[in-house]
Amino acid sequence: MIKWEKVLKNISPKTSQFKVLTYLAFKGPSQPSEISADIGIPAGTVRPALRTLLDKGYAVQFENGSYSSLVPFTDIVSHLYSVTKK
Repeated sequence: MIKWEKVLKNISPKTSQFKVLTYLAFKGPSQPSEISADIGIPAGTVRPALRTLLDKGYAVQFENGSYSSLVPFTDIVSHLYSVTKK
């Protein structure tokens, strides 16, 4: 079982990986073009971020080409809250 706290400590909120993961956790299954348009990150940045998230086991890809986060949105929000309290 993956410890999500460790995952979130390893991905800085300033990175495109974190932004994409957070988007997927909140929005649910999404296509790369949709992610790019909604968060304003070029598709050329979104796709490598998705590959990295897949490789690390933080996201999954479905047969239709959409992606989804394996990290629950509530865990991301809780992590961000605990970081800002320090």
